[in-house]
Amino acid sequence: MKEPCNVIRPHVFEAHVETANAWLDQVIESLELMPVDRVRALHALRAGLHAIRDRLPAAEVVDLGAQLPTLVRGLYYEGWRLANDPGVIRDRAAMVERVRRELRPDPRLDPVDVLRATIELLVAYVSPGEILDVLATLPSSISTLWHDLTGHALHDREASIPTTRTT
Repeated sequence: MKEPCNVIRPHVFEAHVETANAWLDQVIESLELMPVDRVRALHALRAGLHAIRDRLPAAEVVDLGAQLPTLVRGLYYEGWRLANDPGVIRDRAAMVERVRRELRPDPRLDPVDVLRATIELLVAYVSPGEILDVLATLPSSISTLWHDLTGHALHDREASIPTTRTT
């Protein structure tokens, strides 16, 4: 049975779109883009997420993805295959190069700035425990890159993790 055109339907995706737009707004602000540069911000966020994702083992890719907003999660998983080899990105230079490759159509975006903006978003919205799990899977040169780019935010989040004491 066809629904009449004048029936009001709830906008079930509005909250998801608003959340994704809020993430893009933060990327725009962090990269000092113009508000009309939403496509560039989306491209930057995709490049940063893909570089991080492609360095993680499959189980950690899934764990991190589970904490992302619905539409951002789709962007994160876009093009991912379970067979991806995280060992391809072994150090800082390879991580930055991975972002640069995906940004190639837009040389005005700096890959290090894109990584910083992406990491800041993850640190702000993903649980501290998951951030620590991600960092634990990274080679020291890449985890150091995270600290170098957003160290203050990481330390603030790490401080908020309750510690358990064994007696």
